[in-house]
This record gives sequence, structure tokens and C-alpha cells, in this order.
Amino acid sequence: MRKLIFLLLIISQSSYAVDTEQAKQAAKSIFEKSSSAYTKESLTKVFTSGGYTEEESSEYATKLLKLFNSDEFIDKIQGIYIKHFTADELVQISEILDHPAYAKFLRLRPLIQQEMSAEINKITTSIK
Repeated sequence: MRKLIFLLLIISQSSYAVDTEQAKQAAKSIFEKSSSAYTKESLTKVFTSGGYTEEESSEYATKLLKLFNSDEFIDKIQGIYIKHFTADELVQISEILDHPAYAKFLRLRPLIQQEMSAEINKITTSIK
């Protein structure tokens, strides 16, 4: 009986390790796909429309892109996704991100955020 329990524990742990690795890869894929539309130029525009100077915006954009590419940050992002989704769900989400309409949404998101930020700035300026 002990051997059977021990064997089941070993099997479940190896399955968990595979699921964890699958989840980590899917989470990384989700982050990469959802942040790929951000370029230095698009982020600079977002920061500039938020009221920062061109120089500040460019500096922040550079720092943010560097952060996005750091292993430490990606590990943290993976952990957040894994905390909230199963490995199967993460794979499904990653597949959704490959849909052409969603790819377009991701590509246009920086521009949309820039336009939204400009509108929000107009509103907040008018209510001061």
C-alpha cells in the first residue's frame, strides 16, 4: 500500500511539473503577444499624450521596454498568470491571441490608448 501511495505521489508530481512548465510557456507567450505591439515610438506617444515631455516620454519608454524584456519581470508575470489560470486555460488564451482580429487589436492598442489618453486629459483639464 505504501508503495502504491508513493508511486501515485511521484506520478502526480511529474504531471504537475509538466503542467507547470506548460503554464509558464503559455503565460510567457501571452505576455509576449500582448506586449509586442508596444514600440519605443508608440510608448513615447502614450507618455507624451499623458502630459510628459518628449524627452521624459522617450526615457520612460526605453526603461519600460527594457523591463518587458528582463527575465526577472517575465518570471513575475508568469507567476501572476499561473496564479489565476490553469495550464489549459493559459494555452487557450495564448491561442486566442493568435486570432487575426485580436492581433489587430493588439497592434492598434497603443494608438487607441494614446487617443483615449488625450480625451481623458481634455476631460480632466476641463473639470479642474
